[in-house]
Amino acid sequence: MRFAIIALVAAAAFGQVNQVFQLTQHQNQQDLQELATIIRVTGDVPNVSTDDLKGTVTVEGTAGQIAAADWLVRQLDVSANGRSAGVHEYRPPASADDVVRVFYVTHAASPQDLQEIVTAVRSVAEVQRLFVYNALQAVAARGTAQQISLAAWTIEQLDRPVKAAAPEPHDYVLPGNDVARVFDLTCPETPQQLQEIVTLIRSVGDIQRLFVNNARRAVVLRATAERVALAAWLVSELDKPVHGQVAARDGTTAHEYRLVGDRESRVRVFYLANPRPDLRQRAVAQVRANTGIRRLFVYNALGALAVRGTEGQVATAEKALEEMKAFSQARY
Repeated sequence: MRFAIIALVAAAAFGQVNQVFQLTQHQNQQDLQELATIIRVTGDVPNVSTDDLKGTVTVEGTAGQIAAADWLVRQLDVSANGRSAGVHEYRPPASADDVVRVFYVTHAASPQDLQEIVTAVRSVAEVQRLFVYNALQAVAARGTAQQISLAAWTIEQLDRPVKAAAPEPHDYVLPGNDVARVFDLTCPETPQQLQEIVTLIRSVGDIQRLFVNNARRAVVLRATAERVALAAWLVSELDKPVHGQVAARDGTTAHEYRLVGDRESRVRVFYLANPRPDLRQRAVAQVRANTGIRRLFVYNALGALAVRGTEGQVATAEKALEEMKAFSQARY
């Protein structure tokens, strides 16, 4: 690899050594600072300094820390065309379950796109030591073998051309009862519509780890198997064409999902027929006032009102909407 070790000075009293890496591919101070941060946090090397004028990174640490820094520099001090395929993984000696891995993202169209992928990976895989080297669109991560495996799956799901489908499998089953899943939505026409669906699923499904990739209209989440199943049902209800006739809106079928072992066990989607925004908002306010339901949200593009509550609350919501519909028809 095209970098030179300029100095190697032993500090025997503390078992520390200094090593200076001469970089060949850095373009600016930001590149140096990002690389230094990756070495410091992902490589677990506290003492790292840079010299922008010389294009060097100086590392002080134990032999094991220097080895980790050396490996990271070899992965990141390359040209964009010099990125090699395959798995780029380093396992520090004497660590039973500690993995460092570098991923090269190839289909991020913008810094925002890359950041959305990174945010999803960090949260879904619970990887705290994860940083970006923007010059290569590279992501360096350190965690357990399980965390890095889930990080790799998440990146594979999201790092694809905008119109390409996510690769199978769309589920990643973790030990215990957690499942990670990616959904490709097809019908939202604007970022606002996509965000409304995401907010509704997060709130009604009580799913905290849920993230959107706007470029691909992809939603990735991690939750218990039951909550993931509820999210899938909500996607099937909401990811429908905004224009034209939708069978789900005819009101003849109850669109309901039942949870097991939860006081707020019923989830219902009502399709509000009246297109007037003021009347829709009045209906939502009336249902909220009559039922005391906390989890109540609207997807405006379809006029879909999703509620989650007890059996009695949902029944009261249905009655309130029927009464308002009858009143509206009689008046208008």
